[in-house]
Amino acid sequence: MVFINGHHKNILAELVNDRISGYENALYCPLSEISPHLVNAFVAIEDKRFFDHDGVDWKRTMGAFINEFVPIYSSRQGGSTITQQLVKNLTDDRSQKASRKVREIMRARYLEGKYSKDEILEAYLNTIPLGHGTYGVEVAANYYFGKSVKDLTILECASLASITKSPSNYSPDDNPENNKK
Repeated sequence: MVFINGHHKNILAELVNDRISGYENALYCPLSEISPHLVNAFVAIEDKRFFDHDGVDWKRTMGAFINEFVPIYSSRQGGSTITQQLVKNLTDDRSQKASRKVREIMRARYLEGKYSKDEILEAYLNTIPLGHGTYGVEVAANYYFGKSVKDLTILECASLASITKSPSNYSPDDNPENNKK
């Protein structure tokens, strides 16, 4: 948060609003209106140590790097934190080069220095693609369950959070069995 001419201004929220205004299926939803069960589900699935790191989970990053050369995991493991994923969502930087990962790490560390974990979570939950052209948890909750994100059950929260791994493979309407697993 910054103060401009004596007024509080959340630049991150403005960036997110600017970003999602270009999407047909996106609605900004404040964190206070998002079910805590949904927040917990996303943190559990995407970034277990979100509240403990400074934007980069070095353990996961090193594991993903080593796995590129010595397969220690059965599948490619991502090392990106929620903050790094937010950076990717805001910048649309999809390069496969190592320089993109370095930029992403630097930007994530910058965001963590400027914004609270709640502000970062709010921005992330409003920019994440959740299949069928939906961006953000409010639109996805409405699309998949016909209700506002604040009214989701624990099971519906887990269902939405699971979509992030692969929206086409884990969509509750197209692939309910995969989503259920």
